[in-house]
Order: sequence, then C-alpha cells, then structure tokens
Amino acid sequence: MDRALAPNLRIVFPKPGFFLTDVRFVIMLDGHIVYDGGFMQGVDLYLPVTTGPHVVSTRIDLGVISRSRDYPVHVPPGQAFSLELEYSRFWGNFTKKPKLVAHA
Repeated sequence: MDRALAPNLRIVFPKPGFFLTDVRFVIMLDGHIVYDGGFMQGVDLYLPVTTGPHVVSTRIDLGVISRSRDYPVHVPPGQAFSLELEYSRFWGNFTKKPKLVAHA
C-alpha cells in the first residue's frame, strides 16, 4: 500500500493548564499502550492504523482513583483522523465526546 494513502490516527491532548501535581496518563489503541507518561505536558501522537474499527482508551491515575474513557473510531480506506481529547475539571475526566476531525 502506498504510504501516502495509508490511514493514520493523530491523538491530541493539549497541555491542560495549571495543576498542582502531575498524574499518570495512559492512552491505549485497541488494547495496546501507545502512551504512558505524565498528564501535564500534553500529548501529540501520530499512529499508523489499519482501515476499520478501532478503540482509543484513556486512563488517568489519581492515586487511589482511576478515571477512564473509551472512544470508538472507524477509519475508512486512505483516510486520516485527528482525535482531540478534552479534559473536564468538573468531572475529573475526559469529555464523553472528543473532537474527531477527518483529513483528506
């Protein structure tokens, strides 16, 4: 397959602003860890994916409490997507509906 037409997924989480301490933040794609690090620096990942359904999972470890979310993503042939995660300080978790943008 031509690399220019190969689908990819960009996962973006901009720096969240001021927090007193950093916490562990994990992103998984189809059950495989693609990021395991700090929450406060933000994330910008480009991941090659196959055409079809995928699941992006997030987990924030806040000591004894852990917050997680799953996001289904369907990637059509030759398509690239950006999945932008938004954190809600009110709920202490990512929003239920991230911004999903298709790129030609």
